[in-house]
Amino acid sequence: MPHRKLLCAALMAAAIPGVALADELIANVRAQLGTQALQAGELRWRDGPLRSVLTATRIDGGNVRLRVNELAYEGSLAGGFLTAGKKVMSWDVGYAFRPLDVVQREERRALNPLALDGIPMLAWERFAADSATTVVWANPGRGRAANTTTATSQRHDEAIAIRQYWQRGARDEYAVLRLSQRNGVETGAAFSQVAGDGIELHASLLWQQRPVHGGKALAGFNWTTESKFSLLGESWADRSAAPGQQRNHLLRAAQYIDDVEISADMLWQPGTGSRIGTVTAGWHSGAWTFSASYRHFSGLAGRHAKDVALASIQRGF
Repeated sequence: MPHRKLLCAALMAAAIPGVALADELIANVRAQLGTQALQAGELRWRDGPLRSVLTATRIDGGNVRLRVNELAYEGSLAGGFLTAGKKVMSWDVGYAFRPLDVVQREERRALNPLALDGIPMLAWERFAADSATTVVWANPGRGRAANTTTATSQRHDEAIAIRQYWQRGARDEYAVLRLSQRNGVETGAAFSQVAGDGIELHASLLWQQRPVHGGKALAGFNWTTESKFSLLGESWADRSAAPGQQRNHLLRAAQYIDDVEISADMLWQPGTGSRIGTVTAGWHSGAWTFSASYRHFSGLAGRHAKDVALASIQRGF
C-alpha cells in the first residue's frame, strides 16, 4: 500500500493549500491491474485566470512520476482571450485519427488513457456567434526539436499555428495552417455535419510540405439511436507513416445500458493484413468508475505486439 499512500499524499499536498481559495478543485485516483500495472492520481485546479492539471503516475512498480500536464494563465486581450503557459489544444473532428491536431499530436486509441500532456504556448483566441479564430505560438524559442523520433520531435517543435472555425447551420467547418522548421507549411480543412436524426458525418484533410509526399486524410460517420446504441466508422490515410501502415479502417459499436457501456472495435490495415480488436466494458456511478478492456493483435501486428488485458477502478473527489 505505500505507493497508494504516496499518490494520495501528493494530491492532498497540492490540494489543501488551495481549497479555500480555488474556484474549482477536482481530484481523482486510479488503480489499474493486468498486462500493465499502474497507479495514478490527477488534480485539476482553477482559480480566476490560472488553471492547472497535475498528475502522479507509477507504472509496473517503477518510480512515481510527477508531471505538470497544464499550467496556464488565461485573460482578456484585444477583444479576445490570451493563454500563456502549458495547455492541451486539440483541433480535429476525428476520433481514432486526427490529421488537424497539428499542435497536440497525441495517441488517441490508448486503453484507459491518462490526462493529455499540454504544449508550452502563447495563444490568442477570439469568439463570435458563429465563428472563432485561434493563433498559437507553440514551444516558443525551441526551434526544431532535437529528438530523433518523428512523433516526439514534431510535438516539441516550435511552430506557429492558426485555426479558423465557422458554424453554418448543422455544419461545423475548420481551416488550419501550421508553419515550422521541420515540416515547413502544413495546411488543411475539416468539417462535421449533422446529416439527420442520430447521424453525423465528418472528414479532414492535411497537406504537408515535408516530409516528401506528406499528407493525411480522414472520413467517418457516427450513428446513434434512441436506445443509446452507437456505431462509429472511420477510414484514413497517412502518407507520413511506414509503408503498409498508411491506410486504416476502424469500426466501433457501443451500447449504453443504464450506467454501463459495452463497446467493441476493430482496426484493420489492408497493407499489412494487421487486425487489432478491442472489447471494453465500463460502469460509472457517482464518483466511481470501473472498466475492463482486452485488446487482441493479429496478422503482422500480432508478431510485434502482445495481447493486452487491463482492469481499473477510479474514484473522484
